[in-house]
Amino acid sequence: MKKTQNTPTSNNRSVRKAKKKKLFSVFAIVLPVWLILITIFICWFYGQANNYMIHYEDVYQLSLPEHVAEEVFAHFKDYDVDYILGNMAETSTPVISGFESEDSVKTYILDMLEGKELTYKPSSKFSDSIPAYVVEADGFVVAEFTLCKDLQNPREFGFPTWQINEINYYTEPFETAYITAPTNFNVYVNGILLDETYLCSEETQSEDASYVEDYNTIPNLHDYYVADLYLEPEVVVTDMYDQEVEVTCDEATGTYIADYSDQHPERKELEAFATDYTITFANVISRDEPLENLLPYFPDNSELYDSISRNTSLQYYMAHSGTTIENEEILDFIAYSEDVVYIEVYIEQHMTVYGDVEVVPTTARLYCVRIDGEWQVVSMRF
Repeated sequence: MKKTQNTPTSNNRSVRKAKKKKLFSVFAIVLPVWLILITIFICWFYGQANNYMIHYEDVYQLSLPEHVAEEVFAHFKDYDVDYILGNMAETSTPVISGFESEDSVKTYILDMLEGKELTYKPSSKFSDSIPAYVVEADGFVVAEFTLCKDLQNPREFGFPTWQINEINYYTEPFETAYITAPTNFNVYVNGILLDETYLCSEETQSEDASYVEDYNTIPNLHDYYVADLYLEPEVVVTDMYDQEVEVTCDEATGTYIADYSDQHPERKELEAFATDYTITFANVISRDEPLENLLPYFPDNSELYDSISRNTSLQYYMAHSGTTIENEEILDFIAYSEDVVYIEVYIEQHMTVYGDVEVVPTTARLYCVRIDGEWQVVSMRF
């Protein structure tokens, strides 16, 4: 039997096979590990790139001006008037007259915002370099604000940081005050006494001046004008005794009117004087008293007394008796000055005529003037 011998060639083959088997075993281990490492690297790289892009997007979004615009608008929704005033542009900063204060402007702004539906949107002036927005209250534009880049604090990646630039709030002092008052009165607007610099026309003479012109004068009327007010003014007028008088406002013309006063330190005495005169006058006309009883009420050489004496015969009364005076009433009292007043008196004479009671009303409209310390009737309005 023939023995097989290993030759060098066969041995080499065996060695090569063994090496290949060993290399395959190493490759079979390394390749998966390498693939795992590559996969891990790719995932890590993708994750890093994704985080980078997310961060980049976040920084970009934060760099958009509308974020700051929303913060600015929040001050309007919160009625933060101090913030609005503090950021107003020089061109719209309110010019406050001596009759108001900054609080007046704050109230003015609040009145434009409170209770309204507030919105904002880019204005027609909007640009990428200077974003501009308008604020509307119930659809009406009340303000515009602009943003600018904060060059000292840029964001990452060169994105800009925005900040408020200025607010143009449409504050316009539209309110005015036209005031008519007698020349002997004091006129105050928001507590400030008006002087002659606020007069806007020549003095106007009272329609009643002619009734007393032979004995005294009735103060004329002054017209005042105050402009550039943010709020409706508080108008106070005081008379010659420093007593506040009623002020009415004519809505059609916007004019505040203070009429002559009804205050006088001697009002009760004057009302009694006028009532006594009216009673005497009515009784003279009805022939219940002689004409001479009227003389003490008139100044010397009174034309009014002469007129009454000439015309008393025109009043005809049937025979009567038992005349009494009832229902005395002061209908009006005007103090033009310390020495000139107007008094309107109403009385009723109750007379017995053929057994029946007749009521005769009399209204006397008297202009009384103090002459040498005594009050006298100088004229009547018929």
